[in-house]
Amino acid sequence: MIFYYGTKATNLKNGQIINVDCPNCNTNVSMIYSVFGKYAHLYLIPFFPIKKLTFAECNSCKKTFEQVELPSLIQQKLEREKEKSAVKTPIWMFSGLFVIAAIVGMAFFSSHQTDLDTATFIKNPKQGDIYFIDSDQGHYTTMKINQISKDSVNVFLNEMEIDNKTSIDKIDIDENYKKQYTISKKDMLKLYDEKKIYEIKRN
Repeated sequence: MIFYYGTKATNLKNGQIINVDCPNCNTNVSMIYSVFGKYAHLYLIPFFPIKKLTFAECNSCKKTFEQVELPSLIQQKLEREKEKSAVKTPIWMFSGLFVIAAIVGMAFFSSHQTDLDTATFIKNPKQGDIYFIDSDQGHYTTMKINQISKDSVNVFLNEMEIDNKTSIDKIDIDENYKKQYTISKKDMLKLYDEKKIYEIKRN
C-alpha cells in the first residue's frame, strides 16, 4: 500500500507594518507580511498543525524575508502587529485526528454493543443463531442453532476452522454445516462463561 503523506501550508493572516528600514535596500518603507500555517496531511486530509511561518515583503525592492531573517527591531514590530489580532490555528487542520477519533469511537461502541447482544442471546437462543467459537490453539469456527428444546439445543457444527478471527465470516456458509449435535443449555452457558463462545450473530 502506498501512503500519500507530506506537509502543506495555508495562509492564515495578512497585514502591514510601516516605518521600517529594509535590510536589503536600506529604504524606510512599509512591509506586507503574511502568516502561514504548516500542517501534516495524509491522502490530502489535514492531520495536525506543525508550526506557523511569517514572511514579510519590502514594498520598495520587493524582496521577501522570513521573519527570522529580519533585524530584531522589525521582528518585534511584527510580533506586536500579530498580537493585535491573534492568529488562531484553524480547526480543520485537525480533521484527520477527528476522523480517527470518530472511527475508534464507533468501533468501541460496536464492540460494546456486540458484547451486550451476545450476553442477551446466550440466555435466549433462537433458531438460526450463529455462535462464534474459539476452538483453542488459535483456531476459530462456528455453529448454527437448528432446534431448541427445554433444556438443550440441537446445532449444526461448522466443519471448517480458520486461524484468523476477523475472517471467520468466510467459513460461515451453509455447505459447511452438516454434522448435528445436541448440547445442553447449561453447557452452552459454561462455554460462554469460559469465553469459548465469544460472539452470537442473530439475523
